[in-house]
Amino acid sequence: MNTYKTEATTQLAADIKAAGYRVFIAKRGTYGFYTDAEGSRVVSFQFDLGGFKFSGNYKSKTCGTGWQLEDGSFEGMFNQNAPQWAVCGADVKYTTLDQHLATYQQSSQYVEV
Repeated sequence: MNTYKTEATTQLAADIKAAGYRVFIAKRGTYGFYTDAEGSRVVSFQFDLGGFKFSGNYKSKTCGTGWQLEDGSFEGMFNQNAPQWAVCGADVKYTTLDQHLATYQQSSQYVEV
């Protein structure tokens, strides 16, 4: 189904890819994530009310799995660190490409664009 949300997501993916990142879109077509060439960490995005929302992702046993990123450049969002309030002062590891796919690939059916 091709809707304004999927069209906007396709355009966003093209913009992110042009900035030098690898981009993955879910089968549904309205959300996805991007990573660097090494897959060192991921930034998730989804079309929501008012446009796209971006999230950083981390692994933690005590304090959630991510935080909403401030709008900015794709590089700036990619390199943003989790705020201390989000991680409860814990030393967290950012979610890698392999970890993200292992957790969500079956349900989201991501395709690299």
